[in-house]
Amino acid sequence: MVNMIPIFVILLSTLLISSHGNAIESPLCGGRVFVENAIVIEAPVHEDCHWDIHTQEDRILVITALSGNLKEAQEFLTIHDGSGKDSPILIVENQKIHERSRKDLPEAVYTTQSTASIRFKKAPTSNLQLKIQKAVDCPFNLGGESQCGRVVDEVSCYCATFTGRYHSSQTTYCNNNNMKLLTLETYEKEQAIHAAWGNEVYFWTSLTDAQQEGVYIWESTNTNLYPGYANWCTGEPNDGRGVQDCMYINYESNGCWDDNDCEIYELDAICQAIP
Repeated sequence: MVNMIPIFVILLSTLLISSHGNAIESPLCGGRVFVENAIVIEAPVHEDCHWDIHTQEDRILVITALSGNLKEAQEFLTIHDGSGKDSPILIVENQKIHERSRKDLPEAVYTTQSTASIRFKKAPTSNLQLKIQKAVDCPFNLGGESQCGRVVDEVSCYCATFTGRYHSSQTTYCNNNNMKLLTLETYEKEQAIHAAWGNEVYFWTSLTDAQQEGVYIWESTNTNLYPGYANWCTGEPNDGRGVQDCMYINYESNGCWDDNDCEIYELDAICQAIP
């Protein structure tokens, strides 16, 4: 017998796979779906609807409710950490909250691996939409003198290290923990970082003009600063002594940006991991 893929599965894949981060809705029930960035699934109008969800192997999944309540939804569905029939069931109450995570993030459940299954035991009595996103795993710390959390959104992770190091050493430290030294592309992101760690003093970032004087690049993403968001302190950058090639956040001056010598001063740093 020739193996055939059911038409609804083909249609499901076409509707739900998102290549540009746009959540796409589908009324179809069940199937196997790859999450490139984010998808939205509608609750079924009947029972026994089963979704197998997966994303890239070095990422995890986070599930939130766009409409309806995720805690109340557990009366109608189960979310399994993995695609196997005996995979552990994830519930909102069991999700550990990082010390520095934003308090206004939506209720969510996180997998510990790149796969999950959602099984509707019965149809909900009200409209329910589940948003499923690719996320990074977030440790609770990176060892002594560090803090981590979902500081900006529910899919990324940020960790502050309060051990002073030279700029290159902080870059290596982040890389060794599967993260990158901080980038600040928007005012909103900087405000989120400020809300988490603005009571500290100095943090190295990955912004530098070491390769070409005056041409600032976020090394962690290899993108130019300009045109883009910037928050330099008054009179900065001034390239003092001709060797100040690395940018740090100066919380003694309300969190504006300053340049300094990369290998003379040992400052704290913030690492980031973004899906």
